[in-house]
Amino acid sequence: MSAVRPAVLVIDDEQGILESLRILLKRQGYDVETVQGGKAGLEALQRGRPDVVLADIRMPQVSGLDILAAAREQDPETPVILMTAQASLQTAVQAVNQGAFQYIQKPFPNDYLLEICRRAVEHRRIRFENQNLKPAAAGGPGAAERPIGRSKPFLDVVRLAEQAAPTESTVLILGDSGTGKAVVARYLHQPSARHA
Repeated sequence: MSAVRPAVLVIDDEQGILESLRILLKRQGYDVETVQGGKAGLEALQRGRPDVVLADIRMPQVSGLDILAAAREQDPETPVILMTAQASLQTAVQAVNQGAFQYIQKPFPNDYLLEICRRAVEHRRIRFENQNLKPAAAGGPGAAERPIGRSKPFLDVVRLAEQAAPTESTVLILGDSGTGKAVVARYLHQPSARHA
């Protein structure tokens, strides 16, 4: 996943929409690639691995659902946002059942699209981090090694764990699901006097 500028692939058969979305997303700090039509969208997916795919659902030859299937086959963790001017409940249900991250109806407010893109990038980042943490959380190789991370809040948590480990203190670790509580707990427990 791109660390600084999340990569967004925008696929639509209307050039005006592509240009509008390119400008909007670039202004928000995204690395944007736009392609016209589903066939070109499939080719762009094969060339690179975007962090988020934004595709029109109704395009000639290759539909947004085809793009969704191809993106999920390449990387099941890639969020795909499908757009449509002719929304129907049946198509929305089909899109969500096939794994679309979100299904939105054109025209949509820019703020709404930007919020969905932000959530999609965050979703991808969390899934990516969880995949990297699974071996340590499962007690695999490196389970007692210092957890890997660079953000200041994370480094603060690791330092606190290192300070608490040699003491007899009781420690409560709180956090959302998938944030690495088990990794920190194992790191805290391993050097403690009670590790056996």
